[in-house]
Amino acid sequence: MIARPKTSFWYQLGIQRRVIWALVMREMITRFGREGLGVLWLVGEPAMFIVGVMIIFSLVDQAHGGISVAEYLAVSYPTIILWRNTTGRVAKALEANAALLHLNPIRPVDLFYSRIVLEFSGAIASFLILYLVFVAIGICQWPDNVLLMTFGYFMVAWFSFGFVLIMGALSELSETIDRVSHIILYLMLPFSGIFMPAHLVPDQYRDLLLLTPLINTVEMFHAGYFGDRMVTYYSIPYTMSINLLMTFAGLLLVNIAIRRVKL
Repeated sequence: MIARPKTSFWYQLGIQRRVIWALVMREMITRFGREGLGVLWLVGEPAMFIVGVMIIFSLVDQAHGGISVAEYLAVSYPTIILWRNTTGRVAKALEANAALLHLNPIRPVDLFYSRIVLEFSGAIASFLILYLVFVAIGICQWPDNVLLMTFGYFMVAWFSFGFVLIMGALSELSETIDRVSHIILYLMLPFSGIFMPAHLVPDQYRDLLLLTPLINTVEMFHAGYFGDRMVTYYSIPYTMSINLLMTFAGLLLVNIAIRRVKL
């Protein structure tokens, strides 16, 4: 067996992977403890949120175009969990865990990555479990195009990654951003693609609305699930370009925030 040099990329990557995993385990135990349901709340919390929203909106609205409100929300609302819940968890991650940075293998950016991995894991697991249950009881059906649906969900996750990095870094750099972050998240709801799908928007405003990358990702996800049952609008090249720019901007801002914490 050939030992890898300690300065090689793969050796360092292995170390950081183990560090992030250890931080994820620490965060799980700190948040959920070892008593009762424990880490099952990682999946239970977003699942209860999704089911609650489905019940409330199903009572106050009716089916549109042959698609029930429960079915629409069952495959739409989980996309919000990715960017909305994760932003709240990543905010002030550096400040709250500054003592951990005295341990040599832990890099500041690992604190961001570990919380993103934890939140994304819970959101994805809750969506998959609920989706299979909803299919079994007849609320949902199998996707029209599983590859497009999976790609759309990946694009939502990519958008969420960049958005969370930007918001997490800005919350470290500005106390004002940290305090108004919840307001920003609420103001984003009309542009999330959930409460205002693009086909319901008047033609003269739709192109402006589709400048929002989040709506493109959710429309893509809808196209994979609903197929011909719903008219969707999205641009894959535009969405990938904006997601890439947001990722670079997020990483740049995180590096600036890290330098400030080190001071």
